[in-house]
Amino acid sequence: MSTAISPTTQSSDHPATSPASTSSSSEKKHMGLAGRLINGLPTIFVFMLLGGVMFLGHHTGWKMIPAAELFGETEHEPDDWCAEHLVPESQCIECDPDLYPKPKEYGFCKIHGVAECVIDHPDLAQVKGEPQLPKYDTAAAIALLPRPENNPLETMHKSRIQFASVESARKFGIDIDIVQTRLMRDEIIANAEIVYDPMRVAQLKTKAPGTVVAVYKTVGDSVRQGEIVALVDAVRVGDAKSALIQALVQVQFEQAKVDRLEEAGKNGSIARKFLLEAEAAYRKAEVALIAAKQELANLGFILPDNIDRAEPRKLAAELLYRDIPTHLIGALPPRQRTANLIPVLAPFSGIVTSQNVVAGEVVDTTTMMLKMTDPTQMWLLLNVKQEEARYVHVGLPVRFESDDASEQIDGNISWISPEIDPQTRTIQVRVVLDNSQGLLRDRMYGTGHIILREEPNAIVVPKIAVQSTADAHFVFVRDKNYFKKDAPKVFYVRQVRIGASDDEFTELLAGVLPGEVVATEGSSVLLGQLLRSNLGAGCGCHQED
Repeated sequence: MSTAISPTTQSSDHPATSPASTSSSSEKKHMGLAGRLINGLPTIFVFMLLGGVMFLGHHTGWKMIPAAELFGETEHEPDDWCAEHLVPESQCIECDPDLYPKPKEYGFCKIHGVAECVIDHPDLAQVKGEPQLPKYDTAAAIALLPRPENNPLETMHKSRIQFASVESARKFGIDIDIVQTRLMRDEIIANAEIVYDPMRVAQLKTKAPGTVVAVYKTVGDSVRQGEIVALVDAVRVGDAKSALIQALVQVQFEQAKVDRLEEAGKNGSIARKFLLEAEAAYRKAEVALIAAKQELANLGFILPDNIDRAEPRKLAAELLYRDIPTHLIGALPPRQRTANLIPVLAPFSGIVTSQNVVAGEVVDTTTMMLKMTDPTQMWLLLNVKQEEARYVHVGLPVRFESDDASEQIDGNISWISPEIDPQTRTIQVRVVLDNSQGLLRDRMYGTGHIILREEPNAIVVPKIAVQSTADAHFVFVRDKNYFKKDAPKVFYVRQVRIGASDDEFTELLAGVLPGEVVATEGSSVLLGQLLRSNLGAGCGCHQED
């Protein structure tokens, strides 16, 4: 007999599962799947993010997208800002001239070569109080030399440069200086050399060949005009003295003979022809005497007066040591005390610069025994460029500065060469300089400044203040109301005419007046902004941070 098993009947070998047990197992299964999904979300998010980046990169050319666009925002220009002139639009005097009317326009000044000439129209000057006009003729100074010119058609001067504030100008390095007056010169600069005055340099030589007996001066010694610097024993000198004595004796003899014959002729005791022959002999002796005197004069000796009537022996004694002081003769050995001695004299006062002989040497008329010079007067030679020579004339002042800056001396042009050096294409100019202090040296090199114009009250600005374009030269003049509250911070563009200059300053012959304030440091920034504004594009360089 079989036994039916109820579905609810549990076998001892296969126990039945209860409902509570089954429900718990199912919940655990669902919770495990959710956990795995939750744990995988970061990885899924990273892959989605990378996919998004790749998508955006592919469609944007891998360029950065502005944050404002990325978050749905857009950038906006300030509502009150003039992008062209870089100031608040409500304050922009260029866009709205009624806010700060421009000065009256007068046009281009043909006399001074600038637009809106402040010299002819002082009301344009940006100074408080009465404008100070130039104390010299600037038009004459402009005409003196070729000056940089301004194009009459250039209109940049009509613009004004405005800053948002005083602090804005400071931030961008704008510095200023006051237009002032000081000494300035227009000058031509030339290479220069100091040399001895050739008219004051002498090479001392003997006038007759012979043997040097004594040399009294050496290099560096001072000499006086006419002082004996050496003695030479020359036979020619002794012969000339002897010839003079003989000629004198012969003249006196022939003169006495003529006198006797003339007396005898009065009595008719001699024939006329004897008197004529005696007179002829007398004339011949006179000629010989004249030749003898000339020979000694050629040798440099000064002869006694009335030598024709002198007693021969007395004359011989006078001629023995002629023109040689007694103390020099006394210092010579007895055998050298001869009538052959000839002195070598200094032609002017100066110093000996070279000595080439000593006692005992044989010399002739070509031997340079000593060289001397007068250094109290020197020549300054300048080599002026051919194109600048037309501005140079005799009488112009010249200042010489040595290369080592040790000496500076002034003089005036005394001569201008009519020739042009074929190699250097320069013209030589001479200045005679006083060197009584002995500070100048032969062959001293330096720089010569030929002063064409010297103006003690020249109107100047620092060189950095002047800016240039292809058409004109400018400075930037600060408005006289610059520091007034609520007044625009304005610089005016002013055409100028450039004059003389040095290492620090530039003379302005027109365009500004003393007391006006100009931009110095940063003036190039103003010019750059001016050029950009004229092109209709601003750079934002005036905007405050």
